[in-house]
Amino acid sequence: MSETLGFACKCGRLRGEITDVSPSAYTNVICHCQDCRAAYTHLGLADPAKVGILQTTQDRVHVTEGGENLRVFRHSPKGALRWYATCCDTPLFYTPVKARLVHVGVNTDRLDAPEALPDAKVEGFIPQPGGKVKHKGAARMVTRMVSRMAAKNLSGEWRGSPFFEEDGTTPKVPPQVLTREQRAAALMGVQA
Repeated sequence: MSETLGFACKCGRLRGEITDVSPSAYTNVICHCQDCRAAYTHLGLADPAKVGILQTTQDRVHVTEGGENLRVFRHSPKGALRWYATCCDTPLFYTPVKARLVHVGVNTDRLDAPEALPDAKVEGFIPQPGGKVKHKGAARMVTRMVSRMAAKNLSGEWRGSPFFEEDGTTPKVPPQVLTREQRAAALMGVQA
């Protein structure tokens, strides 16, 4: 796999790259959760049924063109930040609410070469009979996430986030919090 992976929104106005794409720097995940899928339906897209996510650290994400089109919303006042391109309403990333948590999930359908990633070894919220869900590889995902967070906090590299101001707690763009009606509408688009 290359050291750098490109990404872009659907129309190509917002572009960037993820640097240092080595196996220790990311986890390839498939998520079936309602929140990841509702990020698509809220933006007027079809329910993807599952969302491919490249989990890495925020300092590895670099927006090189069209950064003025990057906006963010939250499903609820305390929810994760869902970053998207306003030029074509393309979901791109999700982050926690602070830069020190360093985590970012990049939607793999936005990568220039998603086939360059090895198969996902982690899958979350897999639907089961009776409305239950199961997870595959969750311990691996959490362990890798925590070790990356510890390393970036010790080195100070958490400060390299393209999503937060220097204080590490203020998003570079004020997040829109969805109303109950907007969230309900987004969830109605998610197939059971």
